[in-house]
Amino acid sequence: MRPYITLTLSILFLILAKQAHAADSLMIHSAWIPEMPPVSRVHAGFASFHNASDEDIEITAVSSADYASIEMHLSKQVDDMARMIPQKSLIVQANQMMTLKNGGYHLMLFKPQRKLIAGDSVRLTLELSDGKKQSFNATVKKSSEENNHQHHHH
Repeated sequence: MRPYITLTLSILFLILAKQAHAADSLMIHSAWIPEMPPVSRVHAGFASFHNASDEDIEITAVSSADYASIEMHLSKQVDDMARMIPQKSLIVQANQMMTLKNGGYHLMLFKPQRKLIAGDSVRLTLELSDGKKQSFNATVKKSSEENNHQHHHH
């Protein structure tokens, strides 16, 4: 009976370790939100997600106390018109990087709950398909500030 219990516990440990590893394997870099005029009720959010695991990681929702709601979108040309298509989830493929940017995948942040200016930090939380949550900070920046940073690679 003892070997059976040991085997069962070992299998359970491996399953739990693998699930924990997926959430720990998602690294978030360069998260930022362009500064918008105070009257703007919709902001955009950008970041790079790096999946260092051997399995895809699915982001099913994003939330923040600083916004009433957040949606994941894809900008795409459809019939010669630019469209923003809501996404139910984002998949960061195994051992890959996904960059949220203008003209591609991005976050739409609705109804800011406070005035946000360049230099402010916004706490965002990702919900993953395995039920885990992962939080990170995004910095509010002037658009020109981020463009200069990207071109000069400081």
